[in-house]
Amino acid sequence: MAEKFSTGFVNKVNATGSVKTVMANGVLAWFDGTMPANADATEGTVNLLALFTVDAGAFTPGVATNGLNMDASVDGVLAKAAAETWKALGTAAAGPLPGTTATWFRWYDNSYTTGADTTSARVDGQIGTTSSYEIQVANAVVVEDNPITLNEYNFTLQKSA
Repeated sequence: MAEKFSTGFVNKVNATGSVKTVMANGVLAWFDGTMPANADATEGTVNLLALFTVDAGAFTPGVATNGLNMDASVDGVLAKAAAETWKALGTAAAGPLPGTTATWFRWYDNSYTTGADTTSARVDGQIGTTSSYEIQVANAVVVEDNPITLNEYNFTLQKSA
């Protein structure tokens, strides 16, 4: 499975030439349920299980504080900024033990615009325990108020053959 890009993401990357710039100081949300057909679509009737920021700090859309960043591209791969600790606390929607399994994510630009939207930059992908997922984790279960640290996130635009 490959990530799905919003219209806004494609337009902004085409205009700036840089995924790193377009997604600077964004946030990463984990959800349960079914991933939408595309990243322009509303999140749907799913639950927000976790919202990743730097050190699980408070995030205000449009403000850089605690937003997530990527390091410079190396061999075509953007990696999570090594200097940042990407953390989240499980939301109330995740519930107490045994928790809820996260199945997909949406990486939002700094505007953190939710709902149906074709102008904001967003990337959707799947979460799972094998390398066939865009975010691979040892355990995708999220529990209310439990901290989660995402040690690795890599983004690669696939070039055509």
